[in-house]
Amino acid sequence: MVISMAYYDLWAVLWSWKKEFTVAEFRSTFPSPSPNKVLHDMAKKGLLEKVGWGKYRVNSPRKYLEMRFNVREAYELVRDAGMNYAFTGPDAVFFWTKGGYNVDRFFAFYPIHLKVRRDELRRWERFFKFRGKRFHVNGEPLRRTLFGTFYVLYPEDELKTDEVEGFKVVPLEEAVEFCRRNIYSYEPALEMLDEMCGLGLGVKYREAETNL
Repeated sequence: MVISMAYYDLWAVLWSWKKEFTVAEFRSTFPSPSPNKVLHDMAKKGLLEKVGWGKYRVNSPRKYLEMRFNVREAYELVRDAGMNYAFTGPDAVFFWTKGGYNVDRFFAFYPIHLKVRRDELRRWERFFKFRGKRFHVNGEPLRRTLFGTFYVLYPEDELKTDEVEGFKVVPLEEAVEFCRRNIYSYEPALEMLDEMCGLGLGVKYREAETNL
């Protein structure tokens, strides 16, 4: 278990180091008694992808999660429900950063945060029950242990949405405000959004981190 967690930590480091690298580059930068085994094990877990002789590509968080939990299918299910919705919280950040930033998830714990219309809440509950999916309504008592992929529903009287890659997501301003309220986890996401969307926020997380 400790070794597995070390691989996930290393994956995060590699993602910010190089998206593609050779075994020789890895060996010279990250001293290890068995670099080939480390890379082989990480590829087997889906954290890396072998793209040539002695060459690896770092899988993005989005691709890893899709491979591990079929997360894409879980998102598609929401769209196929035919009801009003808006991805919010961590999922709003996930979509607005084009899958580039994804935190507050664990490898057997993947909540999908979803705003729904209050007058459609019972329909959503029936829909997920019929599909055999776990869900929890925000603010209600927790009746079961939640794990794997599940949905957290936030009933709202009105929904404001923008379309991102074919999905309905809360507006960018709301995603930014969520990052500000959770700055310790989402400051890097603010910088990404600033760069991608030209928001003029002046966030310099990566630079500050590098200069420590």
